[in-house]
Amino acid sequence: MVPATRTIRGISTEVVLTPDDGMPVACALDLDHVALAHRSRLGAVIANLPPARWLEVFRALAIACGFEPPQNM
Repeated sequence: MVPATRTIRGISTEVVLTPDDGMPVACALDLDHVALAHRSRLGAVIANLPPARWLEVFRALAIACGFEPPQNM
C-alpha cells in the first residue's frame, strides 16, 4: 500500500498523479511510506497507471529503499 497525499513536495520518492490518471485531484504517491496490507482491507481501485508510469513508481521506490536507479529510467 502506498499513501496518496495532496501535499506535493517535489521530491524523488514521490510520483505525482493528476485527474488525467484517474485521481479526483492532483496528489502524490509517497513511496517513503510503503506498507503491506491484506487485499481484503483495500477499497475500490480509483486509478490505474499505464505501464510507462510504473517506471516512475519503480524509480521512486528504488530511491526510497536506498538504491540508485539506472540512469536510463
